[in-house]
Amino acid sequence: MREQTFKAAFKFVEIVEVIGPEVLLIRDIVFDSRLIKPGGVFVALRGKYHDGHQYVHAAYQQGAAIVVGEQPHTPPHGKTYVQVANSRQALSRLASTFYRHPTKRLLTVGVTGTKGKTSVSHLCAHLLENASCISTVSNMKRDLLNTTPESLDIHRLAHEAILEGKRHFVLEVSSHALAHHRVDDVHFDINVFTNLSQDHFDDFDGFEPYFEAKAKLFTHHSNAQAVVNVDDAYGKKLISRLNQDVITFGFSKNALIRAVVVKLERDHSTFTIKTPQGNLDLKTLLPAQFNVYNLLAAVSIGYWAGLSLRQIKQRLESVTSIEGRFERLQTSNGIHVVVDFAHSPDSLEQSIHFLKSHYSKLITVFGCGGESDPYKRPIMGEISGRDSDYTILTHDNPKKEDPMLILDQTEAGLRQVTQQYEVIPERPEAIERALSLAKPGDCVLVAGKGHETFQEFGQHMVDFNDVAFLIEACGAMPREIKR
Repeated sequence: MREQTFKAAFKFVEIVEVIGPEVLLIRDIVFDSRLIKPGGVFVALRGKYHDGHQYVHAAYQQGAAIVVGEQPHTPPHGKTYVQVANSRQALSRLASTFYRHPTKRLLTVGVTGTKGKTSVSHLCAHLLENASCISTVSNMKRDLLNTTPESLDIHRLAHEAILEGKRHFVLEVSSHALAHHRVDDVHFDINVFTNLSQDHFDDFDGFEPYFEAKAKLFTHHSNAQAVVNVDDAYGKKLISRLNQDVITFGFSKNALIRAVVVKLERDHSTFTIKTPQGNLDLKTLLPAQFNVYNLLAAVSIGYWAGLSLRQIKQRLESVTSIEGRFERLQTSNGIHVVVDFAHSPDSLEQSIHFLKSHYSKLITVFGCGGESDPYKRPIMGEISGRDSDYTILTHDNPKKEDPMLILDQTEAGLRQVTQQYEVIPERPEAIERALSLAKPGDCVLVAGKGHETFQEFGQHMVDFNDVAFLIEACGAMPREIKR
């Protein structure tokens, strides 16, 4: 059992006031009052829909010995209340200290950007080997719903990685995590910036605030090596403000890790990568230009880590797919289906453009998620309506928003550019309708949910996964891609 004295645990926490005894041993820390164990510490966090300070009394009743919060409070006799300046910062520091700073004992990689975070994270973990990967896909399997978990979960997972004998820790870092102090006390060795395009404008008022949130990974953790996409306008802006040597990647001639002689086929890509170690010829079964960028980011990390070109080639070429990212299936009558997580305007546009260049007819099935940037919805509707041959608009993951309002906001963009669409709210019916419209050799793109295994409608959860439904209900099979 882990335990620490009060003084040791709170050594780095910015405390306003302590009421109650300070000699208690700390054996557990939680931020969910339902998980409190007798003698544990409860940290009250302010969330989008709930405020943990509402559960302070309940926390003491359930056995908490210490409660940490931002509001003044008088605890019951024999209990302790610690008022802090910022609960999220306090949780981050408590977590790091409690687990004895685990990310300092691992080679820790952070990956941020709008698109490609998950793919780059998994490619890096595969490349470095003996790595624990904390990403959108792997977190769902751990019942952690955020792209980047809360700080307590991050340090717990890093601690568990050490116990499992891992040497590397790869962490997908979202703008929300950076804004909410989840990675303040993570010791990053190297950080990657993939790109920046529209997303999360409900939380960030435009590109500049969104970029500033992403940039915190590099400015707050300035001792880490920076790896930046030099082709991206915001990547260039980031480089200009970093007072360090940056490993750059891209197609630009001034990129340190540069792709040349690129051939983008339907099912694979071949290209040469120029590096300071020499040229690397790579053939990947991950298609499209956006995966070239993802692979360049991974190669940059391999170069920094001192891997040979041969090791980089062998390990990256062995990756044939990433769950929920451009997964390719085929029906028994020869219809090709691609399931992709594309849920931002730029990612949807890139997926559609690539598929249109290789198929004579493309039918796109997509919707927009709830509680996330309503401003992008008509833009995504316009993109699909303009560039697909036919669009079927459906529910994605509405969460606590009105599902029909989301459809209407997205359809507004479709109405501007085409009549070649229909709205089928129920996602299973929408996918079946798309397959009924397609002919052998056509392609159906099912976008937006990727790896996700459920849909949330208010308080009601529905089990649903695009790939599983296509296989189990529609008779599709993973498409065999020949190297």
